[in-house]
Amino acid sequence: MVSTSQAIDKKSITLKYNLIGTESWTPYGYSGDDANPGIFAEVIDLILEKAGYSYEFYYYPPKRAAKVFEENQLDIDFMSPSWFKNGDMGDEYVQSIMIFELTEYNVTLQENAEKYADPHAIYDKHVGTIAGYSYFDDDMFTRIDFSTEDGLIRGLKRGRFEVAILENLTARHWAKKHNVKISLASVHSHGDIVLRLRRELSHLLPELNAVIKSLKQEGEIDNILRKHYVIPKNLKLNNE
Repeated sequence: MVSTSQAIDKKSITLKYNLIGTESWTPYGYSGDDANPGIFAEVIDLILEKAGYSYEFYYYPPKRAAKVFEENQLDIDFMSPSWFKNGDMGDEYVQSIMIFELTEYNVTLQENAEKYADPHAIYDKHVGTIAGYSYFDDDMFTRIDFSTEDGLIRGLKRGRFEVAILENLTARHWAKKHNVKISLASVHSHGDIVLRLRRELSHLLPELNAVIKSLKQEGEIDNILRKHYVIPKNLKLNNE
């Protein structure tokens, strides 16, 4: 049952959301193809439509998106506490329950796999990263920022750095595209993907959490993940 006050709130609220990631964050980021827009686009559309909220879609590059969110020009996006030091995304935000899990790896060329088998081996090194992305330990290494994941693999191939931080399927996709033999040498971060909202919208969380729980129980979110070949238990560490 939806109370009268909740119904009025829904009519008066239009949530502004930005899809996290670059177009190269295959298969998560917005692909630019509305027929197959990517995991984040499909999942958030599913959640907000089922919740009955009006919404507006924006696509800012990660670095710009962070600034716009801080200026309160966006309301909601995907985030993982595992990307932040001590899991702290900031007092100005609240978060939903877990939607799905995501793992990022320290990715290197196959001949360097053993060198980076210890996740702390990246400390004091130059590490390929994405401008605007958050990394919980980036005070421990020197970021070499690129604008896309595609660029990170090309930078790895050209020796701009020995290791980059990437998600499994993303790394394998671009490694195959550029004919690079890579190894996912060690886990950099593993954690929950959640919805992050501005704190003043915290009254929306109970319903959003209920919708997320329902969609997970119905298998709708798993269906989207499986469509994009995200089946964590079956993923392999080395590029094929």
